[in-house]
Amino acid sequence: MKKVCLLILVLISFEALAQQLPAASSNSIEQQTIPQFSQLSEYWQVAPQAPTRSEINIVQPSPKISAIQKDDKKNSLAIFEEKKPTPSRFFTADISMPDRFSTSNNLAKKSGSFYRAYGEIIFVKGTVTDSFGVPIEGAIIEIWQANAAGKYHTLLDEDSEYYDKYFSMSGRAITDNLGQYDFITIMPGSNPGRAPHININVYHQKFGRLETEMYFEDHPYNKGDYQYMAYNESDRKLVTAKVRRSNFADKNSIKICTFNIVMRGVHQYKQY
Repeated sequence: MKKVCLLILVLISFEALAQQLPAASSNSIEQQTIPQFSQLSEYWQVAPQAPTRSEINIVQPSPKISAIQKDDKKNSLAIFEEKKPTPSRFFTADISMPDRFSTSNNLAKKSGSFYRAYGEIIFVKGTVTDSFGVPIEGAIIEIWQANAAGKYHTLLDEDSEYYDKYFSMSGRAITDNLGQYDFITIMPGSNPGRAPHININVYHQKFGRLETEMYFEDHPYNKGDYQYMAYNESDRKLVTAKVRRSNFADKNSIKICTFNIVMRGVHQYKQY
């Protein structure tokens, strides 16, 4: 009898346990499948905000790159900047200026002569433009200079020992459609207190007349020339020709002197 009662109690406890197990498992399933309120709130949040500047690893451009970009921007705008006109010479040169200029652009050798002038042959070339760098066609350029001994023929007698009968102390050139001109001449000699230089007059029917002079870059006598030093620093650069060799590897090759001229004023274009 005691065994039967014990068996009944065991069965009843197993049945009660079986009823509790599904409930517990169902509760666990609900907890897994049905999100709590705290979880639901995450689904209803707005889109993530953009990270703050401090959270972003910003790559700063290199100072060299920034400088290059600034230079490129400056160069791209340079064509819209008005250029400074070539300065006029301070002192008159009418005393040495010839009454009539040679019509040739070759001062080192007279037309029809078999001999050339004494001295170092140089080439002088450049462009004539308006204030915005537009070439000026048809500008007349007249130059005159001292010979290799530093003497002007207009101030000498023909029988003077310093007179070079094969040297034409003046010349003339007319700019082409690109505003370019060129001369063949000799390196002018220097006088006491003066650096070698070439006197230049430019004429154009629309841009008027410019009287200026050209000095040579890095010449040792430049700093001792009172007239050259009378210009301010920026004007000295404008009246100084850049000098290079026709063959940079040969120090005895011909010097090419580039002297660009800027006339005051601008072209007047037609409007249609």
